[in-house]
Amino acid sequence: MLNYTAKRYLYEHSITREFYSGPYYSLFLVMRGSGVFRCGDALLPAQQQNLIIFKPSEGGRLEFSGTRGPLEMIRVRLSSEVLAALSDETTNLETCFNVVPFRQVSVRPGSEIYMLLKNLARKMVMLPSESSQFGASLFEIGILQMFTVLALRACIHAESHTAAVSRHHLMLDEVFLYIQAHLTEELTLERLEKEFYVSHEHIAREFKRQTGQTVHRYIVKARLDRCCSLIEQGLPLTEVYKMSGFGGYNHFFRAFKKEYGMTPGEYFRTTKQDARG
Repeated sequence: MLNYTAKRYLYEHSITREFYSGPYYSLFLVMRGSGVFRCGDALLPAQQQNLIIFKPSEGGRLEFSGTRGPLEMIRVRLSSEVLAALSDETTNLETCFNVVPFRQVSVRPGSEIYMLLKNLARKMVMLPSESSQFGASLFEIGILQMFTVLALRACIHAESHTAAVSRHHLMLDEVFLYIQAHLTEELTLERLEKEFYVSHEHIAREFKRQTGQTVHRYIVKARLDRCCSLIEQGLPLTEVYKMSGFGGYNHFFRAFKKEYGMTPGEYFRTTKQDARG
């Protein structure tokens, strides 16, 4: 008997659940919906067409808000023994899994591979009820082999994906650009977390380490810089704070005076005098 399991999970309401791979290679194929696996500082997207892979002894916390429809996944757990049974003299499937340098990862297969994985995963869930059919054992082996090979083909791109995520961990250039592009909108650590798939705690630590200031302080300073530019262009103060992302005039007034030691009106008059001069 092959040592594997295939199980369907359907969540229709908000849930937080821990998953642990134990001695298995755990593969989660997301059929529909949108959630996230929190694995230490990393966030792995669990959205339709994602394949999430945990090597043995790895795991993560699934977080599903339930606000955008149900989340459906199929988890396939493969033991080292079943991978050996499915391998041949030219392809060692377990070795192939371990060539890619990740312990847990989320990859997005191409549409063709995803559709094949989706159909195979659904069939794997049904296999126990079809054990009496002709050639059931051979059919089971064929399904498992095809699913595993397709999953590994999807993993060919996992290293470049992991490198991209690591870049978010180590470099903040894209965070800076994102903040500048969305200054007029509500910007929180939680929003950055969802955008870059890195925990807000890690973003806060890296930001402080690399810039010497908090994310909030950077956002306020960037908005004030934009305010100064708009004031220098002669725009009315009642429009300046709105175009720079401040929620209200009082907040804008206090932040401006604290930063520059003068009120926005005083800065406006100063720039007019400089222009006349």
